[in-house]
Amino acid sequence: MDELDLSGEEKRAPSRLIPFALILLFLAGTSFGFLKSSFFLVEHIDVSGLTTISCDEITVLADYVKDTNIFDVDLIMLAERIETHARVDKVLVERKLPSTLVLNVTERAPVAVMPYSGYYVLVDAAGFAIAIAESYGAKDPPLITGIRPQQVLVGKRIQLQELDSMLLVATTLPPHLIKEVSEINYADATGISIYLQSGTWVTLGLGTQKEYLARLDVLDSLLLRLDEENRHASYIDVRFPKRPVIKHSN
Repeated sequence: MDELDLSGEEKRAPSRLIPFALILLFLAGTSFGFLKSSFFLVEHIDVSGLTTISCDEITVLADYVKDTNIFDVDLIMLAERIETHARVDKVLVERKLPSTLVLNVTERAPVAVMPYSGYYVLVDAAGFAIAIAESYGAKDPPLITGIRPQQVLVGKRIQLQELDSMLLVATTLPPHLIKEVSEINYADATGISIYLQSGTWVTLGLGTQKEYLARLDVLDSLLLRLDEENRHASYIDVRFPKRPVIKHSN
């Protein structure tokens, strides 16, 4: 008799779960419906991190997601679309519920300017052409000379090994020295040279970042000593840091 009662309890147990399952199904359906409701349509796009790019230039690239459910927006695809802008390096996109997308933009910063076909191309540390200007000013980054790339397209990387070496120098120069550099030059015979605002020609040669750091450290010491002695050098060669060459002005 006990066995029959136990068997009856087992038969009734699943029936008790049916209302609970229906409640869960109802809640899941209600939640899904709410998440897909107009309450979560993208209405606002907030942009941060801009210094040289106008906000309108970014929002026009992102406007296609307006009135789309915020959970349906492909954040990676949106970031990649904005990164097609020549001055944009990378974008971090986040959802801010219920209806706002936040775009944190990192801009490409010019580290050098290169003459090209009568214009001046602003180049970032990775070799991307980020803009073209009609003139070159004293406050612009150092001028790159001695190379002639076959093609330059704004928003695209300039494929030239010599340029890579020149940009390595541009990004290795300490801030206090970069202000004094007017030109970065490449020549087959000497490699990389820099010209200071004072008129001093400095030969750095070719090398790795570690080697450039060692040569620039020696250059720093030499310039400091020349300043203390109130003397001026027309030429400094630090390709061999332990045996630098200095030619003083007459």
